[in-house]
Amino acid sequence: MKIIKIITVTLLIWACGKQVQNQNFDQIVKKKEYTALMFIAPDCPLCMKLATPFSALSDSFPNVQFLAVYSGMYYEPMEINMFATETRLKPPIFRDYNYEVAHQLNAGITPEFFLLDSNSNVLYQGMLDDRTVIIGTYKQIWNKHYLSDAITATLAKKPIKVKKTEAVGCVLEY
Repeated sequence: MKIIKIITVTLLIWACGKQVQNQNFDQIVKKKEYTALMFIAPDCPLCMKLATPFSALSDSFPNVQFLAVYSGMYYEPMEINMFATETRLKPPIFRDYNYEVAHQLNAGITPEFFLLDSNSNVLYQGMLDDRTVIIGTYKQIWNKHYLSDAITATLAKKPIKVKKTEAVGCVLEY
């Protein structure tokens, strides 16, 4: 009986430490060699501000798949659709109901941007650019284009100079 308890506890500990992967998300990511992501929340002011530049970036890189990811079930589909309409967000929105994708990628902020390869490996994580360094303030001129630079380097088969930045925005609440 004691052995069964030990085995059960060991299996539970092992299962809890194992990362859940969203199979639907992984299938979508496999469709193209690279995928750029933006984690969004409809009430996040910075998401509202950066959704349009993210969409413009998608026009600049037609060979890269662009997706927005909404994690959780707090907002109704109509609220998410209104966000997309108001910000002119072009990329499709993936609904991550149970935060599986957020956990898989270790996302913690909205907006937080990622560049993935077709195996869902993170090549870049962080800010879109350096226009916002502190929440609530915006630079008039910014000169660092982190996500764009990461995509350009990756497509040219060159190393990404900045692989991670600290995203600024609203906390992604799990």
